[in-house]
Amino acid sequence: MEGNPFYFYTSSNLVELTGEKANNLEELVALLKRCTGSAIFYHVFQSYRDRHFAIDKYHSDFAQWISNSLDEEALAERLGSLDVRDFTTIRALRESMIQIIDDHLRKHPQSGNRQGKTPFFFCQSVSIVMPTHYIAWNLEDFYQVIGKIGIRSIHYHLIEARLRLGIHTNDFSNWFRNSLGMERPAQRIEGIDIYLHSLEEIRKKILQYVEEEMKSPCRPSV
Repeated sequence: MEGNPFYFYTSSNLVELTGEKANNLEELVALLKRCTGSAIFYHVFQSYRDRHFAIDKYHSDFAQWISNSLDEEALAERLGSLDVRDFTTIRALRESMIQIIDDHLRKHPQSGNRQGKTPFFFCQSVSIVMPTHYIAWNLEDFYQVIGKIGIRSIHYHLIEARLRLGIHTNDFSNWFRNSLGMERPAQRIEGIDIYLHSLEEIRKKILQYVEEEMKSPCRPSV
């Protein structure tokens, strides 16, 4: 039985300054409470995509600023330990970040108004989703496309998908599981640690998993 095809999309973001900035933790948490969801998305999710060629200490812009500008390493580590794969809404992510900072300020009130070396400028983005001309009907098609699709497409389907779908998975795994009936590659892709690998390294892992699946004698017929 042939499953539904996988249509590859990509996304681009228009970035703008919000005009708001934080000079210390108290100002940062106040802005986190009222900033747009697109600002949270930009400083957490898009920052990872735009730095795909290198693994920074923290993927979150907030954690980076707290570490580099405020020298609050313990707080930066707590924020940096938040796994975006655990969140399916921006609201839940925002609440977790606010809770962590509020908890830190309760324990260390002197940190609240300590000025940073540089301000944190809030940006926000508008995501523009565009279809590509790539379509996969089976594993072989998927393997060929993943090897050449743009890195923004991989980010869109692997990471942004969680917020769009509102579930703890990604577009690739969702397609393998529900269209091709292949649980093993679905689980293996879900298990990729995005914090240990750049997007190019993740591409190689996906290619490896799909190649192994194509060679598997237990592969289901689609």
